[in-house]
Amino acid sequence: MGLIRYLMRRIVERLALLFAILVFNFFIFQVLPTIYGINPAQLYVPLTYKGLPRSELVQALDRQFGLNLPLDERFFIYIKSLLTLHLGISMSYEQPVITLIAQRLPVTALLVIPSLILSSILAIVFGLYSISRQGKIGDSVISFTAIMTYFIPAFWLGEIVLYFFGFYLRIFPTNLGEAITTYNGHLLTGFAYWANLMKFLTLPILFITIISYGVRNILFRNNGIELMGSNFVNYLRARGISERKILYKHVTRNAVIPVVTRVGIDLAFLFAGVVFIEDIFNIPGLGRLLVRGAENLDVPLLGGDFYVISLFAVIILLALDLIYPLIDPRVKYE
Repeated sequence: MGLIRYLMRRIVERLALLFAILVFNFFIFQVLPTIYGINPAQLYVPLTYKGLPRSELVQALDRQFGLNLPLDERFFIYIKSLLTLHLGISMSYEQPVITLIAQRLPVTALLVIPSLILSSILAIVFGLYSISRQGKIGDSVISFTAIMTYFIPAFWLGEIVLYFFGFYLRIFPTNLGEAITTYNGHLLTGFAYWANLMKFLTLPILFITIISYGVRNILFRNNGIELMGSNFVNYLRARGISERKILYKHVTRNAVIPVVTRVGIDLAFLFAGVVFIEDIFNIPGLGRLLVRGAENLDVPLLGGDFYVISLFAVIILLALDLIYPLIDPRVKYE
């Protein structure tokens, strides 16, 4: 019964969080433009248009996208469309929003998942080095670097990295079209296609790895150092177990638990956090799609993209809630 109550409570909490996000999105993309008298449909009809009067074209777009309906009716239609994944038609791309998202989601996954794995390995390796050399110069340098990665603006550093390694040294391709096509413009196929695609993604993957490992490194290091001074470790030392075995077998196994939790949180929010990185490195993923939607004030595209990113984040957080007691046996269902 305790397990069932725990599961139900977590599911209700995450559904409430998702609903709050949806209400906030509706307020941003539907209520605010209405309050300030902004009609997105007017942006897609030229000021001078031969043929039908401009006002009639704007009214036609309002009817097509439901912008002429009262806000309460638009809200219920909005919720129903999200629950059924009928996210509407993009006003700028003139394609179903769900199709645009489905095309770009794998690209963002290819960017986020490898960087998350590499940054986690980096955090643990450097964390072990810091724990074994606590207070020494190596520990201080690693800790300072990890903290700095958290505060450095990604959009600023990304421009520098792209210019230096892409345009100046020409080590990595700077354009997807250039990477996956031949000199005469033909699309590469088979192994050559995937090899060149991964070469194009290598620079942003390494960049995300470096700027995102710091939080997990500090978590692992601090938990490891705390455990090294605990009564449990003192008991192991009294039994004659070597420091190396204590560190790599007992301390690492316990210190890595918050890192695993943080990996799940980072996986959820990296999909939203790569917006500027995808735009800087010219990667056609969810982040760049979001930027294009914002530039064009494409309300259906913005709402759908935010919804998918939020839904993914909530699902990951719910999965963490359910598996965390399995990772850490000290956590009990209440």
